[in-house]
Amino acid sequence: MKPFVVHCRSKEELRSKFKSQDMNGDGKLSKNEIKKVFKDLGSSSGFYRANRAMHRADSDHNGYVDINDDKELEGLVQYAYQRGYKV
Repeated sequence: MKPFVVHCRSKEELRSKFKSQDMNGDGKLSKNEIKKVFKDLGSSSGFYRANRAMHRADSDHNGYVDINDDKELEGLVQYAYQRGYKV
């Protein structure tokens, strides 16, 4: 049971980290905003990670991840979490 709690907390922290990068408050994350999160999390290849995350999470292919769309935000969080990024 304890690993499940840690697992959820870490994902929730990632979710909050991504949401906090919506600098202009439009409810969407651009590739540059996502790149900044990966850089902040220690990635040496933020541009690559942002591209891959965008490919995975941007379900409507508009060039943004809608942080108010649970499916898109969860895709972004899952991508980061599965690659070992934790807050």
